[in-house]
Amino acid sequence: MAATEPADDGGVAVIGMAARLPGAPDIDAYRRRLTRDGEPDPVLRDAYAFDHTYFGLSPGEALITDPQHRILLECVTRSLQDAAVDPARADVVIGVYAGASTTAYAEGLRRGIRRLPNADDWQIRIATGPDFLAARPAYKLGLTGPSVAVQGAGATLPLAVHHAVQALLAGECDIAVAGAVTVRPLAGDDGGADPLSTGGCGVLVLRPLDAALAAGDRVHAVVRGTAVGRDDGTDRLGRRARAVAGVPAGTVVRVTADAPGGAAVTDTTPGVTALLSAVVGVACGTLPDDDGDWRTPERPRRAGVDAYGPFGLRVHVVVEEPPATARPQPEPSWQLLPVSARSATALDRLTADLGDVLDRTTDPLPDLAWTLQSGRTAEPHRRFTVARNRAEAAAAFAGGTRRKAPAGQVPDQPRSVVFAFPGQGGQHVGMARALYRTDPLFRADVDACAERTREALGIDLRSVLDPADEAAAARSRQALSTIAVGQPAVFTVEYALARALMRWGVRPAAVVGHSLGAYAAACVAGVLAFPDALDLVLERGRLLQSLPSGSMAAVRLPEAEVLRLLPDGLGIGAVNGPDQVAVSGPAELVERFVRDFPRPDVEVKLLKIATAGHSSLVEPVLDSFETYVRGLRPRAPRIPFVSDSTGTWAGEEIASAAYWRAHMRRAVRFSDALETLAGLDRAVLLEVGPGMTLTSLARRHPALAEGHSMLQTLPHPADDTHEARVLLTALGHLWLAGAELDWAALHGGRRRNRVPLPGHPFERQEFRPPAPAA
Repeated sequence: MAATEPADDGGVAVIGMAARLPGAPDIDAYRRRLTRDGEPDPVLRDAYAFDHTYFGLSPGEALITDPQHRILLECVTRSLQDAAVDPARADVVIGVYAGASTTAYAEGLRRGIRRLPNADDWQIRIATGPDFLAARPAYKLGLTGPSVAVQGAGATLPLAVHHAVQALLAGECDIAVAGAVTVRPLAGDDGGADPLSTGGCGVLVLRPLDAALAAGDRVHAVVRGTAVGRDDGTDRLGRRARAVAGVPAGTVVRVTADAPGGAAVTDTTPGVTALLSAVVGVACGTLPDDDGDWRTPERPRRAGVDAYGPFGLRVHVVVEEPPATARPQPEPSWQLLPVSARSATALDRLTADLGDVLDRTTDPLPDLAWTLQSGRTAEPHRRFTVARNRAEAAAAFAGGTRRKAPAGQVPDQPRSVVFAFPGQGGQHVGMARALYRTDPLFRADVDACAERTREALGIDLRSVLDPADEAAAARSRQALSTIAVGQPAVFTVEYALARALMRWGVRPAAVVGHSLGAYAAACVAGVLAFPDALDLVLERGRLLQSLPSGSMAAVRLPEAEVLRLLPDGLGIGAVNGPDQVAVSGPAELVERFVRDFPRPDVEVKLLKIATAGHSSLVEPVLDSFETYVRGLRPRAPRIPFVSDSTGTWAGEEIASAAYWRAHMRRAVRFSDALETLAGLDRAVLLEVGPGMTLTSLARRHPALAEGHSMLQTLPHPADDTHEARVLLTALGHLWLAGAELDWAALHGGRRRNRVPLPGHPFERQEFRPPAPAA
């Protein structure tokens, strides 16, 4: 590259913009305005309109706040949204450099102060003073970098950009916001009941170009060089700025901040429009007097902005079109798209706006999802959809049905999440296959389980989750029907899925397991280390496999009634609800019990379990099992643990071998466990494993009828819904309930880019200054 051409990663990127100008209420309208001929209407519409509730201001506070401060506050917010930077979550220091014009707004307030009973002169100074202009958005938006008031009249925005660039290069902040605003009465207006205003506001969000490219930011333009000084009638400052940029004069189109009638001395608008025109122009080809003769494929479009202030102040800024960077197209995949707003009406507007954009954009769905997830503040009113392409997402948001786009308001305190691990019964070949193929860390956990169990089982569990062909699937189905293979297969999925959920930010407030599921619960709660838990499940399966053939049957009756109907040799294996009992015992007896059940009005069915767990059949192996557990040294739970043996909170007793011996023999008291969990106010029961057995039991339990939610994470074997849709829908509902998801972890470290999407709608009201007292 020639010495006159800067390196592609040098300079400072413009990653976000906002504008509010005559004839252009936002930056998109300003872009369109630049392509039209003729002078725009000089009136700044809705100059006194402001969304005070969004920024936590009372109507009285909003009224005394200078309209310039109000408009800048909204534009800084909108510019950060355009940049997809969420100050609440971004691990960056953000500075603000901004200035405004001197106006008579404070004087008007003081003249009408008798009509402002709750305001005094000190409050008016804070609400209107230029010293507080930059600090206000920094305070309201939680920005932690420098907040510097910059006064340069017609050169204010270019001057703010100069100082922001210097701060970025010096490391004072990671991202800088530069802005300028003017709101003043329109010349010739009679100041009647509906006063007209002129002026406008422009804001740019800046970040070092190399950092912006690394972060996947959308780059509107690049600031290559700036210079500030007194105008001496030569191009001295332009030469200095081009020297900083490392570009020759013949490659730069000059853009001058002209202002008729000397308004440049007191009005910031000329510098705003000149710099915005240059930034938009280098990207879109709308630079004034640009015939394009100097451009070559190796030389990008550039503009040099000249702006002037009082007493000879001059600022020169060289901006350049963004570098052509290859953005790799991500693989098509299911995505969770979250949307949130401060109010229900704003959420509906934002949803509609987003649906319109999704219908038109060509940006990849993973990038759109990433922008919504990481680049927007999570507000209390929320909605989400899960989609595999843009058209599906657009239709879901346009339709607004709760099934395709669930919505809700976040509770004051995030709802507790309980990990509920099912036992054997929901297992099937291909369970969690999609997650195994797409999530490297989930795959690593499954691989670790498969490697540890392969020799003992004589089969690779990975062939159960992801068989190579139909012949392999048939062999896996046969193996999975045995206790020895089925139990470690279920544990593997539950363990790896729980680890994935916790990586994604879902933290259990408590855990519970059903029979076999108690071992995954114990592993997650820290009762058993992972290798010990997996080895114990292997041993449990081996011992149960050695017993005579057993079976279980579900009976839709209360426990007391079932006990009266039981023949000798059968027992209660599980009490899953007030009228939901599982009978356990030798296979022949269980089958005869189902066949000859005396009440045709009661639902009775065999379960997909080839063992008589929690019955007298297991007694011959209890001593061996207890001895094995004693060698593992279980510990007290680090996460609250509800025992499915007692139905109550487990304590130190769970760290004994005797507890796990009794757990294998005693009936599962899952109904009582649900009663105990009902004491967790408005908790979410998240079924961590294949199917929805526990979800169904919890939904039918009367103790959980009010205020509790039940979610499944993997589909039922008979459900053809895509696995990713079920899992992401569960995560979406957790987000509605207040969970703080780790979006980066959800994307598995894949590179994502930020793309343009609508910002939060402002719900404005008019706040005009009071008329002077008579």
